[in-house]
Amino acid sequence: MQRRKFLQLTGLGAAALALPGIGYSAISTEQAMAGILKNEFDYLKLDEKGVEQFVADFFKYRGQGKYVHIKARTLYLLKIKSTDSSLVDFLAREYILSTDFFINKMDESKTVKYIGLYDAHKRPCANPFTYNYYQHLSA
Repeated sequence: MQRRKFLQLTGLGAAALALPGIGYSAISTEQAMAGILKNEFDYLKLDEKGVEQFVADFFKYRGQGKYVHIKARTLYLLKIKSTDSSLVDFLAREYILSTDFFINKMDESKTVKYIGLYDAHKRPCANPFTYNYYQHLSA
């Protein structure tokens, strides 16, 4: 192999390794978590400010894990869904319970708005399987 060809391949290899690192450092953890939620609920209309407020409240009251910054950015960049990650599943459940989605009877046409961080002791979840939601199915 010629020296010039070797240097070109080495340079291309280094650039290929550096590009994901640049994308990784270009986003904050908060942006990554908001992106995870938007990716997970891509079929719903989410209130942008509500998603940002949820992420801020989540960090403030739920604390930060040891590796949450690394995990969140990685999951966002790889577009991992809740079926493949327990962190994405946890975030998705916390977010959807913290919104008016169940109050609005799971109407996917309405914009999902953030109410406040979900606490089962203060506000129980509206049960989506109750008679109130599915009256038309009963005899």
